[in-house]
Amino acid sequence: MIPVVDLADPHAGRALDTGLRELGFVRLRNHQLDTDTAANYRSVSDAFFALSSSEKLRYVHPNALANRGFRAKGSETLSYSLGKPTPPDLFESFNAGDPAVVIDAHPLVAATPWPDDLIPGFSKAAGSLANEFRSLCTHMESLIESVTGFGSTGSGLRADMMACIDYRPDASGSEAVVDGQQRMGAHSDYTAFTLLLADPVPGLQIVTSNGEWIDVIPEPGELLFNVGDLLAIATNDVWPSTLHRVVPMAAGAAATRRSVAYFRYPPLSQVISPLPSFTSTELPARYDSVSVEEHLIGKLASPKLRQLPTSALTDDGRV
Repeated sequence: MIPVVDLADPHAGRALDTGLRELGFVRLRNHQLDTDTAANYRSVSDAFFALSSSEKLRYVHPNALANRGFRAKGSETLSYSLGKPTPPDLFESFNAGDPAVVIDAHPLVAATPWPDDLIPGFSKAAGSLANEFRSLCTHMESLIESVTGFGSTGSGLRADMMACIDYRPDASGSEAVVDGQQRMGAHSDYTAFTLLLADPVPGLQIVTSNGEWIDVIPEPGELLFNVGDLLAIATNDVWPSTLHRVVPMAAGAAATRRSVAYFRYPPLSQVISPLPSFTSTELPARYDSVSVEEHLIGKLASPKLRQLPTSALTDDGRV
């Protein structure tokens, strides 16, 4: 059973801490994310993914480190971020950055190639939902700091990204899968944490501490929250970075599935290391210090270029 955190509860911070120590993953209720804003972005995203491949490919960012724009089916293999080569993943996504934070010379905060010429209002709908997510992120960061002491330092650039991810079969209604292939391969997020608005259908799985994969199907109205690598480093794996994947139809996934994920990072210049409160003689620090920028650079290009990562791995042999 996935732990539930009710954000309207005055003891939500304590519940978050307890839940995340178990799986690094919880379900959020009473999160106040505006449903109409989310529905509007899902609508324009559906219109985008219905375009032809040639039209969508116009919005691919050429830099592998720029986590912006369209990602075609088969263009990434996320298991490479764990150092585990597998066949290419079967998902499409559109990755949106904050239009207020753009430095084209810096790939981690590069401009998003918006498809407003084909889908009018796309960037506006994305920006409105991203604002909702950022407000919730601020609240979650306050809860996290209250129970761990970990907070963002400084007001530098953040590489936050919102991805709308689309899973659908081929036009024939089938889904050709080769051995070892997933809709989205096993990986941990490179974030401090991730917020996920997902269709309440089968497909998403997370791994338990004993290496068993379990299904996660959110209840309508819930958001999912998972710990990323940076919070796992800060808490010395007391809050584990959630390993997750999306399985294909042959493994029981719904034929179609959509999700919108908001990836939250501390400022790029912030240096992350295990907090003293999470280390001891019995539990020595498991990680060296690393800046957010260094960690991201060591992870982001790996699934796209099919190269092994250079950043620390947080999977601890669970898969």
